[in-house]
Amino acid sequence: MAVKSVALVAHDNKKKELVDWVAENRTRFAPLKLYATGTTGRLLRDNLERDDIHCLLSGPLGGDQQIGAKIAEGEIDLLVFFWDPL
Repeated sequence: MAVKSVALVAHDNKKKELVDWVAENRTRFAPLKLYATGTTGRLLRDNLERDDIHCLLSGPLGGDQQIGAKIAEGEIDLLVFFWDPL
């Protein structure tokens, strides 16, 4: 099965790193449907100049659960999570 949709999630201290990584790989992400939690999604939209990123709620406000539900329903194929162990 080919990956067609990707969820991008990052803890606060990793958001810049995720945005930079996606920007460096923008040609690979170009054909993909992208989902992201709140602030991460807005940062990606602004930095990548893509208005087609599906922004969900902020993680602590339910965005993590929204992504989990979309994975369970088969709507999201891959989750990329830049995690900060705090």
